Amino acid sequence: MLTIRDRPATRRLTITLSHPRCHTVSQSKADIRRRIRALRDAAPADLRAEWSAHICAKAIALPAYRLAQTIHIFLSIQSEVDTQAIIAHALACGKRVVAPVFVKGSDETPCAQITSLDPNAFDFGKWDLRAPKTLHLVPPNEIDLVFAPMVAFACLTAGCDLPQEISRARIARIGYGIGFYDRFLKRVRAGTPKIGLAFELQRVEAIPIEHFDVLLDGVITETSECLPSLG
Repeated sequence: MLTIRDRPATRRLTITLSHPRCHTVSQSKADIRRRIRALRDAAPADLRAEWSAHICAKAIALPAYRLAQTIHIFLSIQSEVDTQAIIAHALACGKRVVAPVFVKGSDETPCAQITSLDPNAFDFGKWDLRAPKTLHLVPPNEIDLVFAPMVAFACLTAGCDLPQEISRARIARIGYGIGFYDRFLKRVRAGTPKIGLAFELQRVEAIPIEHFDVLLDGVITETSECLPSLG
């Protein structure tokens, strides 16, 4: 069962582009990735900041967030949803916050604890991604809630033919093509909520699903929420 709520009051962005906002499953992931990244990059910074504030407020209000002692969250880059408000709130509440550490050319998916948002506490690693200077690694099976980034997402319909073990998951995602999150999400505890954070303009009609893809349980955007019933 999914809970879906729409909040149309948030300012929207209208952009005229040479391609449609929604794409069909016949298009490749690479094409969807390229198009949606361009669309997201084209959104004015002030609008992205406003949308991010809405998304972070809704994430913090989740029952799963309130119950979680350890949360995994991404350190935003480029035009992604700005997650700093979630990180600051979680640290202030005494939660343990962990972020991914990307090891180029490796199948490892380490996560390191974040204790501060001070820029001096971070180094820039591969792909200019931030990582804590002091690495206190946290095993994936200790994570209670995952907030995942995405380039594009699609909400699956109730009639989708999904394997029983992923029947609760209803959000297909496209990342940056590295495969980190597909590997990492397989290593978290079964039943750990996996929620994507994205702007509404990143929603597409359909996404090709491959055998190695891991679906998410829900997604939060600035104007809507599609979330699992977590009891």
